[in-house]
Amino acid sequence: MYEFNIFYGTHYFDYAIKKRYDEIYNEIRSKTDNYILQVDEKDFIDYLVDKYSFNLLTFHFDKESIEEKNNTITYYLPFEGDEELLKYRPNRHLLWIKQTFIQEGCVCFNIDYINDSERIIHEIDTIKNNIKEQYINLEKEVKGYNSSLPERITSYFKSNKNEIIQKNNNIASIGIPLRRKNNAQTYAVSTPKKKKIIHIEPKITENNMLEPTVSQEDYNYILKLINDGGKVFERHPAIYENKDEESLRDHLIFILTPHFEGSVTGETFNKGGKTDILLRYKNTNVFVAECKFWKGIKSYFDAINQLLSYLTWRDSKTALILFVKNKEITPIIEKIENGTENHGNFVKKEEPTSESWLNYTFHLNGDKSRELKLAVLIFHIPSDT
Repeated sequence: MYEFNIFYGTHYFDYAIKKRYDEIYNEIRSKTDNYILQVDEKDFIDYLVDKYSFNLLTFHFDKESIEEKNNTITYYLPFEGDEELLKYRPNRHLLWIKQTFIQEGCVCFNIDYINDSERIIHEIDTIKNNIKEQYINLEKEVKGYNSSLPERITSYFKSNKNEIIQKNNNIASIGIPLRRKNNAQTYAVSTPKKKKIIHIEPKITENNMLEPTVSQEDYNYILKLINDGGKVFERHPAIYENKDEESLRDHLIFILTPHFEGSVTGETFNKGGKTDILLRYKNTNVFVAECKFWKGIKSYFDAINQLLSYLTWRDSKTALILFVKNKEITPIIEKIENGTENHGNFVKKEEPTSESWLNYTFHLNGDKSRELKLAVLIFHIPSDT
């Protein structure tokens, strides 16, 4: 258990500001000249603002709780937002130190048990009030930093771009043709939060257009949650055996939703059609999961075709969630493993995550250069009938 002094760490928040400004400057400078000249300025700046902003803290005092063990009372205060902020000291602060730790999504602190409930209540209230006052001071600085980001990032970007243009003009004046390379670059966004934000990862294509995709980290996290939810179905087949595809889909959305919140670029999960789970970016599907009962290879291929019909972007992420009612699951998995490569859009088989979590690369309809990820998650819900 790691303990720290809440809102009274080694560094003031000014340190965090300088650190992030340096990271922003270095990230912009790390891009190639062609990238800076070709990228959509607004989208790139929005991406950086989203990545380097702090999520403000929210403390849920209405959900506080305590527990007693070995004459020690542990107080639990649920919170959301950037955990990192808990360890910075605001410029204006109380001369007050309290050791805290993070556990089960809560800020926690211990106090000694005494046989006097009023004194216990008073001590807890004093600590809570000090936390509130310290964060009020820090929150002002965080909001100031967040509001400064667009202007600061724009300044960094334009300065770098102007330098590149000036350099290119000077080189062009030499009068000798310049050798060029056309290597597309990507930039990834993935910053886990208390409630995870799903970020979109824009990519520059050969036509100098931005295309969105879910970051690989978020994709893996989404699939893990779906897999965990499917294991619940398997552990309690009697509960779920009579559910239809739509009901099982709704249960998975129920599992996914509490783990994520919206961001500037991404929206949380929603329903599309009768059995699919969608993650949309500017009215475009960047993640689609389709829920189907296993009915044979032809039906399996039809489900893949349905997924492919939803997608137009390179590097889209998809999942096909199969519910198997057959008594034996192993023969079905073998059919899927042996049959998938016969689909016309199949590119290659990736390393499986588990026996019932298979990973593939497919290509979009009509364009073999535009590849996408397809995870096939297989859950066994045998029927007694």
